[in-house]
Amino acid sequence: MDKLYIKYFKQHQALSGEIISSDFKVVVPVYLEEDDLFKMLESVQKATTFSGSSVELILVFNYSELASEQIIQRQVALLDRVEEHRTVFESTGFDLTILKDYSVAKKHAGVGHARKTGMDFAAFSYVTQEKYDGIIVSLDADCTVSDNYFSALNECYSKKCLSGCNVYFEHPLAGNFHSEVYDAIAEYELHLRYYIQALRYAAFPHAFHTVGSCFTVTAEAYIKAGGMPRKQAGEDFYFLQKVIPSDKFEEVNNTCVYPSSRPSDRVPFGTGPSISAMLESKEEYQTYNLQAFIDLKEFIAIKDELYQMTDEGIESFTHQLSGRIRSYLVNSDFFPALQAVKDNCSSLEVFQKRFYEVFNAFRVVKYLNYTHTHFLEKMNVFDAAINLYEMKYEQALDVFDTKELLLAYRQLEKS
Repeated sequence: MDKLYIKYFKQHQALSGEIISSDFKVVVPVYLEEDDLFKMLESVQKATTFSGSSVELILVFNYSELASEQIIQRQVALLDRVEEHRTVFESTGFDLTILKDYSVAKKHAGVGHARKTGMDFAAFSYVTQEKYDGIIVSLDADCTVSDNYFSALNECYSKKCLSGCNVYFEHPLAGNFHSEVYDAIAEYELHLRYYIQALRYAAFPHAFHTVGSCFTVTAEAYIKAGGMPRKQAGEDFYFLQKVIPSDKFEEVNNTCVYPSSRPSDRVPFGTGPSISAMLESKEEYQTYNLQAFIDLKEFIAIKDELYQMTDEGIESFTHQLSGRIRSYLVNSDFFPALQAVKDNCSSLEVFQKRFYEVFNAFRVVKYLNYTHTHFLEKMNVFDAAINLYEMKYEQALDVFDTKELLLAYRQLEKS
Protein backbone atom coordinates (compact mmCIF):
# COMPACT_ATOMS: atom_id res chain seq x y z
CA MET A 1 0.00 0.00 0.00
CA ASP A 2 1.34 3.44 -0.95
CA LYS A 3 2.64 5.66 1.87
CA LEU A 4 -0.16 8.19 1.23
CA TYR A 5 -2.81 5.58 1.96
CA ILE A 6 -0.96 4.06 4.90
CA LYS A 7 -0.69 7.51 6.48
CA TYR A 8 -4.37 8.28 5.90
CA PHE A 9 -5.71 5.06 7.39
CA LYS A 10 -3.31 5.30 10.30
CA GLN A 11 -5.00 8.59 11.19
CA HIS A 12 -8.52 7.57 10.09
CA GLN A 13 -9.07 3.95 11.00
CA ALA A 14 -11.81 2.42 8.88
CA LEU A 15 -14.41 0.08 10.37
CA SER A 16 -13.74 -3.58 9.72
CA GLY A 17 -15.89 -5.50 7.28
CA GLU A 18 -15.86 -7.78 4.27
CA ILE A 19 -13.85 -6.50 1.31
CA ILE A 20 -16.17 -6.66 -1.69
CA SER A 21 -15.11 -6.08 -5.30
CA SER A 22 -17.44 -3.63 -7.06
CA ASP A 23 -17.49 -0.93 -9.73
CA PHE A 24 -19.31 1.50 -7.41
CA LYS A 25 -19.53 1.81 -3.63
CA VAL A 26 -22.59 3.84 -2.63
CA VAL A 27 -22.44 5.37 0.85
CA VAL A 28 -25.75 6.19 2.56
CA PRO A 29 -26.08 7.57 6.12
CA VAL A 30 -29.21 6.15 7.79
CA TYR A 31 -30.95 7.93 10.65
CA LEU A 32 -34.65 7.34 11.39
CA GLU A 33 -35.46 6.65 7.74
CA GLU A 34 -38.34 4.20 8.11
CA ASP A 35 -40.44 5.95 5.47
CA ASP A 36 -37.85 6.27 2.71
CA LEU A 37 -35.04 3.74 3.12
CA PHE A 38 -36.67 0.87 1.24
CA LYS A 39 -37.67 3.13 -1.65
CA MET A 40 -34.01 4.10 -1.97
CA LEU A 41 -32.93 0.43 -1.80
CA GLU A 42 -35.33 -0.54 -4.56
CA SER A 43 -34.25 2.39 -6.71
CA VAL A 44 -30.52 1.68 -6.40
CA GLN A 45 -31.07 -2.03 -7.00
CA LYS A 46 -33.07 -1.27 -10.16
CA ALA A 47 -30.38 1.10 -11.45
CA THR A 48 -27.77 -1.58 -10.77
CA THR A 49 -29.68 -4.14 -12.81
CA PHE A 50 -30.19 -1.62 -15.63
CA SER A 51 -26.48 -0.78 -15.83
CA GLY A 52 -24.95 -4.23 -15.57
CA SER A 53 -22.35 -2.74 -13.20
CA SER A 54 -21.49 -4.19 -9.80
CA VAL A 55 -22.55 -2.07 -6.82
CA GLU A 56 -21.90 -2.27 -3.09
CA LEU A 57 -24.47 -0.28 -1.12
CA ILE A 58 -23.00 0.75 2.24
CA LEU A 59 -25.64 1.71 4.81
CA VAL A 60 -24.27 3.59 7.81
CA PHE A 61 -26.70 3.37 10.73
CA ASN A 62 -25.78 6.03 13.24
CA TYR A 63 -26.76 7.79 16.45
CA SER A 64 -25.20 10.05 19.06
CA GLU A 65 -23.96 9.11 22.52
CA LEU A 66 -26.84 11.31 23.73
CA ALA A 67 -29.49 9.47 21.71
CA SER A 68 -32.66 8.60 23.60
CA GLU A 69 -33.66 4.99 24.12
CA GLN A 70 -36.48 5.52 21.63
CA ILE A 71 -34.08 6.63 18.88
CA ILE A 72 -31.76 3.71 19.59
CA GLN A 73 -34.64 1.25 19.42
CA ARG A 74 -35.89 2.74 16.15
CA GLN A 75 -32.43 2.50 14.57
CA VAL A 76 -31.94 -1.08 15.71
CA ALA A 77 -35.42 -2.06 14.52
CA LEU A 78 -34.82 -0.49 11.11
CA LEU A 79 -31.48 -2.28 10.78
CA ASP A 80 -33.18 -5.56 11.67
CA ARG A 81 -35.80 -4.94 8.96
CA VAL A 82 -33.04 -4.44 6.39
CA GLU A 83 -31.34 -7.65 7.51
CA GLU A 84 -34.64 -9.52 7.19
CA HIS A 85 -35.05 -8.31 3.61
CA ARG A 86 -31.38 -8.64 2.63
CA THR A 87 -32.00 -11.66 0.41
CA VAL A 88 -34.75 -9.78 -1.41
CA PHE A 89 -32.36 -7.04 -2.48
CA GLU A 90 -29.00 -8.75 -2.83
CA SER A 91 -28.27 -10.37 -6.16
CA THR A 92 -25.36 -10.95 -8.51
CA GLY A 93 -23.64 -7.57 -8.79
CA PHE A 94 -25.53 -5.95 -5.91
CA ASP A 95 -24.26 -6.31 -2.34
CA LEU A 96 -25.39 -4.74 0.92
CA THR A 97 -22.93 -3.75 3.63
CA ILE A 98 -24.22 -2.50 6.98
CA LEU A 99 -22.03 -0.39 9.25
CA LYS A 100 -22.91 0.62 12.81
CA ASP A 101 -21.73 4.12 13.68
CA TYR A 102 -23.19 4.12 17.18
CA SER A 103 -22.74 6.27 20.31
CA VAL A 104 -20.78 8.95 18.45
CA ALA A 105 -19.43 11.79 20.61
CA LYS A 106 -21.84 14.73 20.71
CA LYS A 107 -19.41 17.15 19.04
CA HIS A 108 -19.02 14.84 16.03
CA ALA A 109 -22.41 13.12 15.76
CA GLY A 110 -24.40 13.77 12.63
CA VAL A 111 -24.57 13.13 8.92
CA GLY A 112 -20.98 14.27 8.33
CA HIS A 113 -19.55 11.65 10.70
CA ALA A 114 -21.77 8.94 9.23
CA ARG A 115 -20.82 9.90 5.67
CA LYS A 116 -17.15 9.90 6.63
CA THR A 117 -17.46 6.48 8.27
CA GLY A 118 -18.95 5.01 5.11
CA MET A 119 -16.60 6.74 2.70
CA ASP A 120 -13.53 5.78 4.74
CA PHE A 121 -14.73 2.17 4.63
CA ALA A 122 -15.31 2.37 0.86
CA ALA A 123 -11.91 3.96 0.23
CA PHE A 124 -10.14 1.36 2.40
CA SER A 125 -11.86 -1.43 0.49
CA TYR A 126 -10.74 -0.01 -2.87
CA VAL A 127 -7.21 0.67 -1.68
CA THR A 128 -6.90 -2.85 -0.27
CA GLN A 129 -7.76 -4.12 -3.76
CA GLU A 130 -5.34 -1.56 -5.30
CA LYS A 131 -8.28 -0.08 -7.19
CA TYR A 132 -7.40 3.56 -6.60
CA ASP A 133 -9.76 4.83 -9.29
CA GLY A 134 -12.70 3.01 -7.69
CA ILE A 135 -15.80 5.23 -7.58
CA ILE A 136 -17.34 6.21 -4.24
CA VAL A 137 -20.90 7.53 -4.54
CA SER A 138 -22.51 9.78 -1.92
CA LEU A 139 -26.27 9.37 -1.59
CA ASP A 140 -28.93 9.95 1.08
CA ALA A 141 -31.51 7.52 2.41
CA ASP A 142 -34.44 9.72 1.36
CA CYS A 143 -33.39 9.80 -2.31
CA THR A 144 -34.20 7.78 -5.38
CA VAL A 145 -32.24 7.70 -8.65
CA SER A 146 -32.95 7.31 -12.36
CA ASP A 147 -32.67 3.85 -13.86
CA ASN A 148 -29.64 4.95 -15.92
CA TYR A 149 -27.83 6.36 -12.85
CA PHE A 150 -24.85 3.98 -12.83
CA SER A 151 -24.76 3.75 -16.63
CA ALA A 152 -24.39 7.55 -16.86
CA LEU A 153 -21.71 7.62 -14.18
CA ASN A 154 -19.81 4.80 -15.84
CA GLU A 155 -19.98 6.56 -19.20
CA CYS A 156 -18.62 9.79 -17.70
CA TYR A 157 -15.71 8.16 -15.86
CA SER A 158 -14.78 5.89 -18.75
CA LYS A 159 -14.34 8.84 -21.14
CA LYS A 160 -12.13 10.97 -18.90
CA CYS A 161 -9.67 10.65 -16.05
CA LEU A 162 -11.79 12.30 -13.38
CA SER A 163 -11.36 12.93 -9.67
CA GLY A 164 -15.09 13.27 -9.17
CA CYS A 165 -18.35 14.69 -10.42
CA ASN A 166 -21.65 15.99 -9.21
CA VAL A 167 -24.91 14.53 -10.42
CA TYR A 168 -27.93 16.41 -11.69
CA PHE A 169 -30.81 16.48 -9.21
CA GLU A 170 -34.48 17.45 -9.04
CA HIS A 171 -36.63 17.73 -5.94
CA PRO A 172 -40.17 16.39 -6.49
CA LEU A 173 -42.61 19.27 -7.02
CA ALA A 174 -45.72 17.24 -6.25
CA GLY A 175 -46.62 14.32 -4.02
CA ASN A 176 -47.90 13.44 -0.57
CA PHE A 177 -46.80 16.57 1.27
CA HIS A 178 -48.92 19.71 1.57
CA SER A 179 -48.74 21.99 -1.48
CA GLU A 180 -46.92 24.63 0.61
CA VAL A 181 -43.99 22.23 1.01
CA TYR A 182 -43.60 21.93 -2.74
CA ASP A 183 -43.89 25.68 -3.19
CA ALA A 184 -41.07 26.09 -0.66
CA ILE A 185 -38.81 23.44 -2.20
CA ALA A 186 -39.27 25.05 -5.63
CA GLU A 187 -38.02 28.35 -4.23
CA TYR A 188 -35.08 26.72 -2.46
CA GLU A 189 -34.01 24.68 -5.47
CA LEU A 190 -34.32 27.79 -7.62
CA HIS A 191 -31.97 29.53 -5.16
CA LEU A 192 -29.42 26.72 -5.54
CA ARG A 193 -29.53 26.90 -9.32
CA TYR A 194 -29.57 30.70 -9.41
CA TYR A 195 -26.45 30.74 -7.21
CA ILE A 196 -24.53 28.43 -9.55
CA GLN A 197 -25.64 30.26 -12.69
CA ALA A 198 -24.76 33.62 -11.12
CA LEU A 199 -21.26 32.37 -10.30
CA ARG A 200 -20.88 31.15 -13.86
CA TYR A 201 -22.09 34.51 -15.16
CA ALA A 202 -19.34 36.09 -13.05
CA ALA A 203 -16.82 33.67 -14.65
CA PHE A 204 -15.96 31.96 -11.37
CA PRO A 205 -14.44 28.66 -12.58
CA HIS A 206 -15.39 26.37 -9.70
CA ALA A 207 -19.16 26.82 -9.79
CA PHE A 208 -20.62 23.42 -8.99
CA HIS A 209 -23.44 22.22 -6.78
CA THR A 210 -22.25 20.73 -3.49
CA VAL A 211 -25.22 18.59 -2.45
CA GLY A 212 -24.36 15.65 -0.20
CA SER A 213 -26.61 13.21 -2.03
CA CYS A 214 -25.40 14.16 -5.49
CA PHE A 215 -21.66 13.65 -5.89
CA THR A 216 -19.09 10.97 -6.58
CA VAL A 217 -15.33 10.81 -6.09
CA THR A 218 -12.54 8.31 -6.71
CA ALA A 219 -10.87 6.60 -3.77
CA GLU A 220 -7.58 8.30 -4.61
CA ALA A 221 -9.13 11.77 -4.78
CA TYR A 222 -11.03 11.15 -1.54
CA ILE A 223 -7.85 10.33 0.37
CA LYS A 224 -5.79 13.11 -1.22
CA ALA A 225 -8.49 15.56 -0.10
CA GLY A 226 -8.10 14.36 3.48
CA GLY A 227 -11.41 12.52 3.62
CA MET A 228 -14.85 13.75 4.62
CA PRO A 229 -14.88 16.23 7.53
CA ARG A 230 -16.92 15.29 10.60
CA LYS A 231 -19.27 18.25 10.43
CA GLN A 232 -22.93 18.16 11.47
CA ALA A 233 -23.88 19.98 8.26
CA GLY A 234 -22.08 21.42 5.24
CA GLU A 235 -19.59 18.55 5.19
CA ASP A 236 -20.22 18.10 1.46
CA PHE A 237 -19.32 21.74 0.68
CA TYR A 238 -16.11 21.68 2.71
CA PHE A 239 -14.99 18.36 1.24
CA LEU A 240 -15.76 19.16 -2.38
CA GLN A 241 -13.83 22.44 -2.27
CA LYS A 242 -10.71 20.26 -1.99
CA VAL A 243 -11.69 18.14 -4.99
CA ILE A 244 -13.28 20.58 -7.45
CA PRO A 245 -10.18 22.78 -8.06
CA SER A 246 -8.29 19.76 -9.44
CA ASP A 247 -9.87 20.58 -12.85
CA LYS A 248 -10.83 16.91 -13.05
CA PHE A 249 -14.32 17.46 -11.72
CA GLU A 250 -17.38 17.50 -13.98
CA GLU A 251 -21.16 17.37 -14.05
CA VAL A 252 -23.25 14.38 -15.02
CA ASN A 253 -26.49 15.84 -16.37
CA ASN A 254 -27.94 12.90 -18.31
CA THR A 255 -29.28 11.13 -15.23
CA CYS A 256 -30.94 12.30 -12.03
CA VAL A 257 -31.04 12.03 -8.25
CA TYR A 258 -34.40 12.81 -6.65
CA PRO A 259 -33.84 14.11 -3.09
CA SER A 260 -36.81 14.32 -0.74
CA SER A 261 -38.72 17.59 -0.47
CA ARG A 262 -39.51 17.02 3.20
CA PRO A 263 -39.00 19.67 5.91
CA SER A 264 -36.44 18.67 8.54
CA ASP A 265 -34.57 19.89 11.61
CA ARG A 266 -31.93 17.15 11.70
CA VAL A 267 -29.09 19.45 10.62
CA PRO A 268 -28.40 23.14 11.40
CA PHE A 269 -28.72 24.29 7.77
CA GLY A 270 -29.40 22.97 4.30
CA THR A 271 -32.50 21.89 2.42
CA GLY A 272 -34.64 20.53 5.27
CA PRO A 273 -34.13 23.44 7.68
CA SER A 274 -34.61 25.97 4.87
CA ILE A 275 -37.96 24.41 3.96
CA SER A 276 -39.01 24.39 7.62
CA ALA A 277 -38.04 28.05 8.01
CA MET A 278 -40.03 29.10 4.94
CA LEU A 279 -43.08 27.19 6.07
CA GLU A 280 -42.89 28.80 9.48
CA SER A 281 -42.29 32.37 8.27
CA LYS A 282 -44.60 32.08 5.23
CA GLU A 283 -42.21 34.45 3.46
CA GLU A 284 -40.62 34.02 0.05
CA TYR A 285 -37.02 32.82 -0.08
CA GLN A 286 -34.44 35.61 -0.06
CA THR A 287 -31.26 35.05 -2.05
CA TYR A 288 -28.11 37.03 -2.84
CA ASN A 289 -28.61 40.25 -4.74
CA LEU A 290 -27.72 39.99 -8.42
CA GLN A 291 -25.65 43.17 -8.14
CA ALA A 292 -23.12 41.33 -5.97
CA PHE A 293 -22.40 38.93 -8.85
CA ILE A 294 -22.18 41.79 -11.35
CA ASP A 295 -19.54 43.37 -9.11
CA LEU A 296 -17.75 40.03 -8.84
CA LYS A 297 -17.71 39.63 -12.61
CA GLU A 298 -16.02 43.03 -13.01
CA PHE A 299 -13.34 42.02 -10.49
CA ILE A 300 -12.62 38.63 -12.06
CA ALA A 301 -12.38 40.24 -15.50
CA ILE A 302 -9.38 42.36 -14.45
CA LYS A 303 -7.76 40.01 -11.91
CA ASP A 304 -4.75 39.35 -14.21
CA GLU A 305 -3.60 42.93 -13.59
CA LEU A 306 -2.71 41.84 -10.06
CA TYR A 307 -0.01 39.44 -11.24
CA GLN A 308 2.84 41.96 -11.44
CA MET A 309 1.21 44.71 -9.41
CA THR A 310 3.14 46.27 -6.54
CA ASP A 311 1.60 47.40 -3.26
CA GLU A 312 1.62 50.95 -4.59
CA GLY A 313 -0.64 49.98 -7.48
CA ILE A 314 -3.33 48.29 -5.40
CA GLU A 315 -5.24 51.47 -4.60
CA SER A 316 -5.59 52.49 -8.24
CA PHE A 317 -6.56 48.91 -9.10
CA THR A 318 -9.37 48.82 -6.55
CA HIS A 319 -10.77 52.12 -7.79
CA GLN A 320 -11.67 50.38 -11.04
CA LEU A 321 -14.18 48.37 -9.02
CA SER A 322 -17.45 49.16 -7.33
CA GLY A 323 -17.21 50.49 -3.80
CA ARG A 324 -18.86 47.32 -2.51
CA ILE A 325 -16.26 44.80 -3.65
CA ARG A 326 -13.45 47.32 -3.11
CA SER A 327 -14.52 47.61 0.53
CA TYR A 328 -14.43 43.84 0.97
CA LEU A 329 -11.00 43.43 -0.64
CA VAL A 330 -9.43 46.25 1.38
CA ASN A 331 -11.00 45.25 4.68
CA SER A 332 -10.27 41.52 4.45
CA ASP A 333 -6.98 39.65 4.32
CA PHE A 334 -7.27 39.15 0.55
CA PHE A 335 -4.25 41.15 -0.61
CA PRO A 336 -1.78 39.71 1.95
CA ALA A 337 -3.04 36.22 1.14
CA LEU A 338 -2.68 36.85 -2.58
CA GLN A 339 0.86 38.15 -2.16
CA ALA A 340 1.92 34.86 -0.60
CA VAL A 341 0.66 33.09 -3.72
CA LYS A 342 2.14 35.62 -6.16
CA ASP A 343 5.58 35.10 -4.66
CA ASN A 344 5.47 31.52 -5.93
CA CYS A 345 4.05 32.08 -9.42
CA SER A 346 6.53 31.75 -12.27
CA SER A 347 4.14 32.93 -14.99
CA LEU A 348 0.79 34.59 -15.57
CA GLU A 349 -0.67 31.21 -16.48
CA VAL A 350 0.33 29.81 -13.08
CA PHE A 351 -1.06 32.91 -11.36
CA GLN A 352 -4.38 32.60 -13.18
CA LYS A 353 -4.88 29.17 -11.65
CA ARG A 354 -3.46 29.86 -8.20
CA PHE A 355 -5.49 33.06 -7.87
CA TYR A 356 -8.47 30.82 -7.06
CA GLU A 357 -6.59 29.20 -4.21
CA VAL A 358 -7.07 32.58 -2.52
CA PHE A 359 -10.35 33.73 -4.04
CA ASN A 360 -11.96 30.32 -3.61
CA ALA A 361 -15.54 29.27 -2.94
CA PHE A 362 -15.14 29.99 0.79
CA ARG A 363 -14.02 33.54 0.06
CA VAL A 364 -16.86 34.04 -2.40
CA VAL A 365 -19.31 33.26 0.39
CA LYS A 366 -17.47 35.62 2.76
CA TYR A 367 -17.59 38.36 0.12
CA LEU A 368 -21.30 37.84 -0.47
CA ASN A 369 -22.10 37.90 3.23
CA TYR A 370 -19.95 41.02 3.71
CA THR A 371 -21.55 42.98 0.90
CA HIS A 372 -25.05 42.04 2.06
CA THR A 373 -24.22 43.05 5.62
CA HIS A 374 -22.88 46.46 4.61
CA PHE A 375 -24.33 47.44 1.23
CA LEU A 376 -26.98 45.29 -0.44
CA GLU A 377 -30.30 43.78 0.54
CA LYS A 378 -31.12 40.22 -0.40
CA MET A 379 -33.67 39.72 -3.17
CA ASN A 380 -36.74 37.60 -3.64
CA VAL A 381 -35.38 34.53 -5.42
CA PHE A 382 -37.92 34.74 -8.27
CA ASP A 383 -36.92 38.33 -9.10
CA ALA A 384 -33.19 37.62 -8.82
CA ALA A 385 -33.41 34.50 -10.99
CA ILE A 386 -35.53 36.04 -13.75
CA ASN A 387 -33.30 39.15 -13.85
CA LEU A 388 -30.17 37.01 -14.18
CA TYR A 389 -31.69 34.85 -16.89
CA GLU A 390 -32.85 37.82 -18.97
CA MET A 391 -29.56 39.67 -18.52
CA LYS A 392 -27.38 36.65 -19.28
CA TYR A 393 -29.34 35.44 -22.30
CA GLU A 394 -30.63 38.83 -23.47
CA GLN A 395 -34.16 37.60 -23.91
CA ALA A 396 -37.42 37.97 -22.01
CA LEU A 397 -38.59 34.89 -20.13
CA ASP A 398 -42.33 34.29 -20.30
CA VAL A 399 -42.96 32.62 -16.93
CA PHE A 400 -45.52 33.40 -14.26
CA ASP A 401 -44.54 31.43 -11.17
CA THR A 402 -41.54 29.95 -9.37
CA LYS A 403 -42.04 26.41 -10.61
CA GLU A 404 -42.07 27.55 -14.24
CA LEU A 405 -38.89 29.53 -13.68
CA LEU A 406 -37.27 26.57 -11.93
CA LEU A 407 -38.02 24.38 -14.95
CA ALA A 408 -36.23 26.91 -17.15
CA TYR A 409 -33.21 26.85 -14.83
CA ARG A 410 -33.21 23.05 -14.76
CA GLN A 411 -33.08 23.07 -18.54
CA LEU A 412 -29.98 25.30 -18.44
CA GLU A 413 -28.09 22.60 -16.56
CA LYS A 414 -29.39 19.72 -18.68
CA SER A 415 -28.59 21.42 -21.99
